[in-house]
Amino acid sequence: MNSLNDAQSARVAAAHERIKLLNPIVNSVLSTFFVTGRGDYELFDFPRLKGSPVLIKDCIDIAGQPTGHGSRIFDKALPASVDAEVVRRVKAAGMIIVGKAHLTEFCFGATGENAHHGDCLNPWDPSRITGGSSSGSAAAVAAGMVRFAIGTDTGGSVRVPAALCGVVGLRPTMGFVSNSGVLDVSTLCDTVGPFAPTVSDAADLFTAIAGYDPTDPVSIPSNGGDPRDRIGRPLTGMRIGLPRTFFYEDLQEEVATALEEAARTYERLGARLIEVDLVDPAGLREHRTFNFVLADVADARRELSTRYRDSIGPEVLRRIELGQKVMGQDYAACIRALWRWKAELRAIFADAADVILTPTTPVTAPLWEDSRDMVETTKLVARLTYDLGAAGIPSLSVPCGFDRNGLPIGMQLSAAWGREDLLFQFGDAFQQETDFHRIRPEGFPDLFE
Repeated sequence: MNSLNDAQSARVAAAHERIKLLNPIVNSVLSTFFVTGRGDYELFDFPRLKGSPVLIKDCIDIAGQPTGHGSRIFDKALPASVDAEVVRRVKAAGMIIVGKAHLTEFCFGATGENAHHGDCLNPWDPSRITGGSSSGSAAAVAAGMVRFAIGTDTGGSVRVPAALCGVVGLRPTMGFVSNSGVLDVSTLCDTVGPFAPTVSDAADLFTAIAGYDPTDPVSIPSNGGDPRDRIGRPLTGMRIGLPRTFFYEDLQEEVATALEEAARTYERLGARLIEVDLVDPAGLREHRTFNFVLADVADARRELSTRYRDSIGPEVLRRIELGQKVMGQDYAACIRALWRWKAELRAIFADAADVILTPTTPVTAPLWEDSRDMVETTKLVARLTYDLGAAGIPSLSVPCGFDRNGLPIGMQLSAAWGREDLLFQFGDAFQQETDFHRIRPEGFPDLFE
């Protein structure tokens, strides 16, 4: 185990004390320990990250710690022998890993349900879901246990819990953050992403973990430079696309209102609002990407679901079985639809908009009692994240309001491949004009202090 200096010991002790005090309320942390970072990052300096506690989703390998994937099957798993690449980069930035975060079993569900470890509960109202599958990472940041956490996103597993828990969550460009040492869910969609209270914090953590990894077959080089460089630049004349069809349909009233107010905030900051007409909204309404992710997971978990059928949570097993029913021809149709969607997005970003503004989720956090059908609840809360994630573009969820029950609302900013810098520029500009991200759940500490 790593040694700590006095300052690091104090920060680890404080984080572990917060977790000990608050975790019984939200159940967001599965295990605690500490692993120190080196702070010898070669390219960028990270003064806010050095010495900061961070939680890692328990589908990501940390050398010396078992990786449970949220499943009883791995209760007696041996410790990982090497770090995942993202963990190596977290350490290189000087951060201190203080534990593993809760997750939906096998990262397969958007509610925060876990039949083995208990459900992760929303700090704003424990009777409501957190979203998932990176449930613990979002809830722990919202509850003030840590300022930073790492999750993964396939169809919305960072963005959905970020929105429902009122924090910032980034799904990076596919391939910009290594998946080496991370559980595979859908190889066409999986990526690792950061959680934090602010856009600038999330930008720091993304910059630290992004980078080409030759051991990851989907890894691609970044654009070079510092993706935080546009933070603070004016938005005058920049274009925000509003795809009303599909993305603004069937919204909870308060969500629709919050998005309209967010758009007006950007207009006051000098941005231009552009109405975007989608070519094939019917394809989005048919949940085509949802179907191919189901099939991908069914294949990825084929052996485990056969050998350990009785040990897998019933709702997760049901989703795996649904994926087994997707026929090859249907899968091919989903992939063709995805290529058409990518081409449409490419045209939008080339000709119409610098970023797209949508809700992250169409509703605020549903009640647990209404969410026990994981398939239907996942379709509901991840309806606006699946297709953007499948396209591989970066998307950022930012708090933008509250509903009548005091539950947070998230907006989703999306940009062309490799343009995280635009997301950070737009996201930070919004947070400089609003205080939604500064409002914390009652009874939980404020890490802005």
